[in-house]
Amino acid sequence: MKTFLIINILLLLLSACSYDNAFSRFDISAQRAKSEESIISSKIYDKTDTIGVVSCVYLNAINPQKYKDGEYFYIYLYAKDTKAQVSFTLNGVDAILVEELEVDNKFILLTDSNVTWQKYYFVKFAQQATDLTLVAKIAHFSSDAILFKKDD
Repeated sequence: MKTFLIINILLLLLSACSYDNAFSRFDISAQRAKSEESIISSKIYDKTDTIGVVSCVYLNAINPQKYKDGEYFYIYLYAKDTKAQVSFTLNGVDAILVEELEVDNKFILLTDSNVTWQKYYFVKFAQQATDLTLVAKIAHFSSDAILFKKDD
């Protein structure tokens, strides 16, 4: 009987902690938690050297009510060559809109990245029916394909 009582008390104490997740200890919004879970990054290489790192958030998945007339991304990028031309393609098609943002922009709330040595972009592509393959280019070097699954 004593063992049964101890086991039940331990189970009760351990089950009280089971509702916590990685974000429950932080004071962040549900939108920020969803964004942090969906950030995907890729390195950009020049043969064997890393010349840049790109990280992106698929905004349609974060706020589908607002971003519904195209495919929207918040992208932040580090490039060793700060003067190099940057471009983005989605499923092999160029972006409709590429807007370079300031370090302190409205999307900073979605990520924990706001440093001056990165560049920030709001990018829009035409609506796509299939899953998404995003590629960032710095000069003539490309990132690995970044894949996003579309919710149907």
